[in-house]
Amino acid sequence: MTQEPAAAIAPISARAYVTALPVLDKDIFHFPADSNRTAETSVDPLYLYLCSEHESSSNYINTSSGFTDKLDYHHHLQYFLYGAMCYMALKDWDRAILFLEVVLTSPTPYVVSRIQVEAYKKWVLLNLLHRGKKLSLPKTVNSLAVKTYQNLSKPYIALANIFVEDIENEEGAANVVAEVRAGQQIFMEECNLGLVRQVINAYRQFSVQRLEKTCAALTISEVSRRTSENPNDHTETGRYVIGLISSGLLNAAISQSSEDPATWVLRFCTARGEGLHVRSEEQQYDELVRQAERIRALQSHVKEADRKYGLSKEYIQEVKRLTKAKDGVAGNEDGSPWYAPGYEFDHDEDMMADQ
Repeated sequence: MTQEPAAAIAPISARAYVTALPVLDKDIFHFPADSNRTAETSVDPLYLYLCSEHESSSNYINTSSGFTDKLDYHHHLQYFLYGAMCYMALKDWDRAILFLEVVLTSPTPYVVSRIQVEAYKKWVLLNLLHRGKKLSLPKTVNSLAVKTYQNLSKPYIALANIFVEDIENEEGAANVVAEVRAGQQIFMEECNLGLVRQVINAYRQFSVQRLEKTCAALTISEVSRRTSENPNDHTETGRYVIGLISSGLLNAAISQSSEDPATWVLRFCTARGEGLHVRSEEQQYDELVRQAERIRALQSHVKEADRKYGLSKEYIQEVKRLTKAKDGVAGNEDGSPWYAPGYEFDHDEDMMADQ
C-alpha cells in the first residue's frame, strides 16, 4: 500500500470507476501496523517466517515486513471517501453509504476531520436519495462529533428536513426545489449539486411510494395532484408511474380503462404473494446461502482480530488498569491516578488542523 489511496483516486480522475471495483469490492478487515513480533512468535514460532502458511494476511503485511508503508488516519479516511464516490458514480448506493459510514465512525486525533465533514454531507444526501429518510448517525459516533457535523452542514440538514416533512404531508416538490435553489451556490462549490438534483428526482419517487400506506387504489389524476410538479400533466404522470412499476421500484399495477391517462387507476399490490416483488422459494434459498457464506467469512476475521487484540500492549495495559480499578480509583501501572490532581480537560481542539 502506498502513501495515497491510488486504487480509488485514479479511477475518479479518469472517470473509469469500474476499474476500481476489483479492489473496492473486497472488504478490508485489517490495516497494516507495526507488527508485534515478540507476541506473535511467542504463540506460534512459525509466524516468524514469511514463507509459512498464515491464516490471515495481517500476519505478514505490516511495516516490519516491508510490504507496506506506514499509514495514518488520512489514508484510511481518503480511501473510503474516494471509494464511496466511485460507488456513487455507479449508483451502488448501499455500498457507497457503507463506505461513508466507515469514514464517519473512524477515530481521528481531533473531534472531526474535514474529510469526515465532507463525507457527512454526502451521507445525508444519499440517505434521502436511496432510502427517502433522514437517518441518525451510528451510535458509535460521539455526541460532540454529531453536533459538529450538523453545525457544518446546515444547508443539507435543512434540505433533509423539508424532504421528509413534505413527503409525510403529501406535498408537491415545490418546497424541495425552492430549498435547493436557496443553497445551490453552496452545493455547487462543494461539488454536491449532482447528488442534490438526483434527490429532487427521488422526492417524487418516494412520494408515489408513500401513497401505498394510505391508499389501496387511486386515479392517475389524483397521483398527479399529490406528487407531480405539474398536476395537470396526467400523461407524463402515467408514463412516470409505469416506469416505476417496470423498474421494480413500485409494487403496483395500472388499469387503463380508456385512452385518457387521467382515468387510469393505480392499484397497489399489498397482499402477500402479489406483484413483481414476490420471490420464489429457490430465490429465497439462494439469498440465505449467500448470507451464510458472508457470515462465515466474517467470523474467521473476527476471531483473528480478537486474537491479535488479546496480544497487544494496549489490551494488557487496559486489563491491568481495570483490575486496579476494582480496588479503588483507576490508575497507572505504578498505582497512581491516570490524571494529575487539578487537571482540567481542554476540549478546545483545532477541528480542521488535519488539512
